[in-house]
Amino acid sequence: MKLRLILPASAALFLAVSCTPYVEEPPQAPADPAVNKQQTEEEKQKIAEQREKKKKEAEELANKEKQSEGEPGAQDKPAGNPDADKTPPKKPEEAKAEIRVAKPVPGKPGFVFSPFNNKIIDVKGIPSGRLVADPTYPASEKKHFRVP
Repeated sequence: MKLRLILPASAALFLAVSCTPYVEEPPQAPADPAVNKQQTEEEKQKIAEQREKKKKEAEELANKEKQSEGEPGAQDKPAGNPDADKTPPKKPEEAKAEIRVAKPVPGKPGFVFSPFNNKIIDVKGIPSGRLVADPTYPASEKKHFRVP
């Protein structure tokens, strides 16, 4: 008879315990030493000094560049070797490569060979002498040629 009472009582106890929610504490985030670190006055002063030093260096560089552009004492330099340590600045037009001219495909009017990779390109409706971007290259490479 005791067994008859123990079995239902233990089942009821089991159901009661299993229905109660288990509250789990959220995990603590790992402590980041950089976030919690407070700068001391000494460290703040060092950082401020470094910033001021960098600003002064940048200003000095800018002043040197301005002086070298104007060069008020340029006439005082010896005539034998003027600007020996300087090279003349190149103009953007000189730095650009020559624009190539495409070759026409024999027997196929309106088609040309690309001067960069010899692939056939359709240029129908484009007048002669017009500057055209090579479609076989991405726009970032900017390969251009003239239509013959």
